[in-house]
Amino acid sequence: MERGWRVFAGVRRPEDGSSLVAEAPSVEPLLLDVSSEASVGAAAAEVAGRLGGRPLAGLVNNAGKGVFMPLEVMPVEVFQDVMDVNVTGVLRLTQAAMPLLKRSSQHPDQPAGRIVNIGSYAGSIAIPTFGVYAASKFALEALSDVMRYELGPKWGIKTVLIKAGGVKTPIWDKSLANSGSQIQALDQAAVEPYRGMIEEIADVSRRAEEGGITAEEVAATIEEALTSPNPRSRYLIGNGAERDMTARRLLPDWLWDRLLLGQLQKTNEPWQQ
Repeated sequence: MERGWRVFAGVRRPEDGSSLVAEAPSVEPLLLDVSSEASVGAAAAEVAGRLGGRPLAGLVNNAGKGVFMPLEVMPVEVFQDVMDVNVTGVLRLTQAAMPLLKRSSQHPDQPAGRIVNIGSYAGSIAIPTFGVYAASKFALEALSDVMRYELGPKWGIKTVLIKAGGVKTPIWDKSLANSGSQIQALDQAAVEPYRGMIEEIADVSRRAEEGGITAEEVAATIEEALTSPNPRSRYLIGNGAERDMTARRLLPDWLWDRLLLGQLQKTNEPWQQ
């Protein structure tokens, strides 16, 4: 925004748009629900109208949600809802934005647009109760690779994946609170064997958020991904993320499992009825 960019920010409710305008007057709020084909189509048409025929410089796929509970007790519809937002929603929005991202014949001086997908440390390292969130971020890894292969040579559209570790943002408190309320609605006898695991991973997540990088640091990386002449295909950001990712890549599964579970006392305890 400080560089004079015109920013369209997707929001789900009108009141969200009002707060955005108050905090950042140069941001243009756009009602958008990535889980709705109709909403995505309407948003793309509105952006096209506002641009007046000019191409879109970049698309940042940042929409995401997380529900954290053991896979055995997770309702399938909850799993599908997270995947619909975190994975299918990226595809919906990218497909809708493609006509705006391609270099316009009316504006040959402007380069093709760029796609930046906001992934996660969880796209390479899955931990207990993060099953669906990790699955969605692993899937985003594949989507980003394939977009890079398909859109780069044909259209000159570069695709960048940002893999973030802990970030200081309210999303984790909201997601954990939402997960807690959903867990309370389940059969508590089925949940009980996982109670210690759920509590322990929630504590680990809160500590990671408290010691995480700031949203401003993430924004700076997004700006580099959008503006660098030769951006990396992946940016790994977050405290300790590079160390952990290197260890996960190099260590055999049996040793990684021992290291991971060795740090999770309650998770590693066998259930005794």
